[in-house]
Amino acid sequence: MTKINGYTLVDPPYQGGMAVVYKGQKGAFARAFKMVRPDKASNNPRLCQQFLKEIKLHVNLDHPHIIKILDAYPYTDSHGITSTVLEMEWLNGMDLQRYVEKYAPKGLSADTVKRIAKQVIDGLEYAHNKHILHLDIKPSNLFRTADGYIKILDFGIARVVGENAEIVEGASNVTVTTTSGESTFKGTLAYASPEQWLGATVNYTSDIFSLGRTIQFLATGSTDPGADIPDPVLNAVVEKCTVNKPQMRYQNCAELRAAFENPAPRKACPKCRQSVPDGTKFCPNCGARIEPEPVPTKVLCPKCGNMCVPQARYCDKCGHDLKPAPIPNRLNGYKCSKCGKTTKAYSDGKVFFCNFCGANNDYLQPVYQQ
Repeated sequence: MTKINGYTLVDPPYQGGMAVVYKGQKGAFARAFKMVRPDKASNNPRLCQQFLKEIKLHVNLDHPHIIKILDAYPYTDSHGITSTVLEMEWLNGMDLQRYVEKYAPKGLSADTVKRIAKQVIDGLEYAHNKHILHLDIKPSNLFRTADGYIKILDFGIARVVGENAEIVEGASNVTVTTTSGESTFKGTLAYASPEQWLGATVNYTSDIFSLGRTIQFLATGSTDPGADIPDPVLNAVVEKCTVNKPQMRYQNCAELRAAFENPAPRKACPKCRQSVPDGTKFCPNCGARIEPEPVPTKVLCPKCGNMCVPQARYCDKCGHDLKPAPIPNRLNGYKCSKCGKTTKAYSDGKVFFCNFCGANNDYLQPVYQQ
């Protein structure tokens, strides 16, 4: 039976896109051994060295929500194929991609998603404080143990594969043509930030973007960016995490955590259904009025000053008619009943004779403009 570092490999390995994970057993102790698939990078010393150099920087990551890497070294099997091996703690459970697909194809409950997100935020913040980015946060890189504990997997592997995509057969990369030239995308298409797509500068907000897309998948079971999230807090968090401009997202994990712990009150626009903060009068997305004009609760009597019941016709204190007085029609002139013509009214409104036939004002009837 095959052994690595004194551990006997047992059970069928888990096949991933770029790696194979074996369980190693030594008495009562278990280890996980992850190596780049031989058919992807066999006998490639350059790639092995790149992995070793990058991964050994992460061996010192020691956090309850990050899988513990115990060692990293090259391994040559009985067929002479050399691979880079990551020796890690063994976890019982499954990644969140498979968990959602198996148990919650339409998404997990909002409370469950929030509990998962807070654990991932804690792990990411720890790594970010050590100036280490993940660059491939996605459901399949978040592992749920049998007791519901979350562990982040594969720190640094996305960076190594992306930078060496030209020598890794089948590596996940997409070439994007821009006005300034071509760049190679590094990461997973459904969860990567726009700056990763375009080969631009990445930072902490790149991981936050990917976490936002991951939260959306966990809440909906879909990778569609337009998938509706019923919970307003999760919806607001995802909206801000996944803004295209990095400077408009949460700038660090502390801000993101605060959004979960002290969410800004939000409500939905009655027209476009996008969430908006409380107190907003007009929707910033479609311009619709968020709340109708307030209806006055009392009517002031103009005669005695009493506060009357709305819609009341008369004041209940003095009896004054509360119906608004009609606006008087403007005098337009006087029509002569003798000649049938209309004489224009002067500014004082007085006319004594018809301007056309001379008849006195007994023949003149006022005409008002309606």
